[in-house]
Amino acid sequence: MASSGNSSSSSSLTDGVAAALQSVMHPGAHFVVGLSGGVDSVTLLAILADLAGVMRFSLRAVHIHHGISPNASSWAQFCQDLCRKLNVPLHVERVHVDDYRALGVEGAARRARYEVYAREQADFIVLAHHRDDQAETLLLQLVRGAGLLGMAGMPGLRPLEGSRAGILRPLLGFARTDIQAWARDRGLPWIEDESNDDTARQRNFVRHRVLPLIEERFPAARATVARAAAHLAEAGALLAELARLDLATLDGEKDVAVAGLRRLGAMRAKNALRALLRSRAIPVPTAAQLDELYRQLVGARED
Repeated sequence: MASSGNSSSSSSLTDGVAAALQSVMHPGAHFVVGLSGGVDSVTLLAILADLAGVMRFSLRAVHIHHGISPNASSWAQFCQDLCRKLNVPLHVERVHVDDYRALGVEGAARRARYEVYAREQADFIVLAHHRDDQAETLLLQLVRGAGLLGMAGMPGLRPLEGSRAGILRPLLGFARTDIQAWARDRGLPWIEDESNDDTARQRNFVRHRVLPLIEERFPAARATVARAAAHLAEAGALLAELARLDLATLDGEKDVAVAGLRRLGAMRAKNALRALLRSRAIPVPTAAQLDELYRQLVGARED
């Protein structure tokens, strides 16, 4: 467990969170914080607890007990003690990640978490992802060969599938060091997950090995990579709007609208097909599969 320190921290973190909330919320909105017990989520919870009365929203926390670490139960107890001190109601949910083992440990834990989030009765599920997380996400997506939407990283706000709630990330504009300084300044306790040092996990490898090496030559790399993710998100939004307009032109045509797809040309047609599949909750195919889908559609006979 870590805590203490007298380093000064400005009000910018609190102001930034307040601004992010103000842009989306209404008085009486209900927020649920995903509380792991790490410094990021502990800091977010403390800031929201400070703001709840002033901004007139209700606040709860949920802690997911994955059962992966031998320390999982002590982490749940830590979160219970913290929420008691902050006077924030907490729900602890045990999950079984074995149901999703095919996704890998990290993927299984994430799937289980988000299924719990989707069952929460809230307007917003508030998560503590920050600028460093965004930079790590973009680099991971880049080496996986992701498309534009994948490399856009994590949005500040997005719908949560299967829920009326949205996923809200008000710390995306702040660095991990900003968050740690705020927590030390407040004397907040937090837990350290031993798995965060395991570089066999992809994100930890990027965090502890790749980014520090890049920063030897490019000291502001985390900020600039995160900024690139924001640029890619804007470009992705433009492509989504173009797809919406193109699909609207195909609605009046019969059957598969093959003639309309041909008129759009390959790039715009594939962009429209991606959007169509996504809107129907169909997994988006790989680039090779999409190329073949387009080839077969535009080559289809009249019958």
